[in-house]
Amino acid sequence: MSNTNPEQILVVTEQKQRRRGLVWVAAGAAALLAGGTTFALWSASDTFSGGNITAGDLNIVQLADTSFWDVSNDRKDATEVVGASDGSQLGHLVDDVNTWRIAPGDKLAASFETTATLDGDNLVARVGIDGLDRMETSITGMNYSYEVYYGDELLVSETVLPKTADAPLLYLSAPAAGQESGAEDATHGILGSTATAVDGAAAQSAVFGMPATSVDLNVVIYASFYEDKDGDFRYQDTDVTVEERTDVSMQDALAGMTVSLSQVRDTGAQFGA
Repeated sequence: MSNTNPEQILVVTEQKQRRRGLVWVAAGAAALLAGGTTFALWSASDTFSGGNITAGDLNIVQLADTSFWDVSNDRKDATEVVGASDGSQLGHLVDDVNTWRIAPGDKLAASFETTATLDGDNLVARVGIDGLDRMETSITGMNYSYEVYYGDELLVSETVLPKTADAPLLYLSAPAAGQESGAEDATHGILGSTATAVDGAAAQSAVFGMPATSVDLNVVIYASFYEDKDGDFRYQDTDVTVEERTDVSMQDALAGMTVSLSQVRDTGAQFGA
């Protein structure tokens, strides 16, 4: 005990403490590197209300069976209103068109009553007759025209019937009730309110706005066995009829024609450049 130097003991103890301190610091540094940084930048979030995206609808269904009418304007028995129309062209019902025989000067009407449905804020559709380009016409001097009605409101005055595939009779635009910031696609008013009747080539580009998602229409196709010379689509002595018997018992086949509704994106007040 008396031979021990106290100063040497203190020196040894101090060195051991330093070594342990160095080892502890090194281990701590390795742990930080292995775990990555623990610093974070500020961030914040909030919740916004959403909504559901719902698909619309386009449909057309037959409202009544196709009916045929003798609307020859010089006949006294032409006293009934043709389907759903304004009564401007009266006629009498043809019970069986397959047994009815047309003669020069006669005029036959085929009434197609249908319900059209459009549900979509940017939805515009063509109303047409499919099968016109495939219609079999054998009777010389037969001429075809059409009208379109909304209830008793005339939309398309009698106009020559187009015979090309996909030719429009008129266009409809769906109600834009769900799009307050958007604009109406109708170019000729709203059905039952501000709609204005058209005819000729203008009819085949006219867009009528629908007051509701579904509307009832009546497309009337006329077959006139004469050539209308003055454009009133009514037979009179100045009109031209065939005189030869070459087409006796010949037939024009109207079978296979259907009223169609097809979406378009190139017609309407808001479409196009």
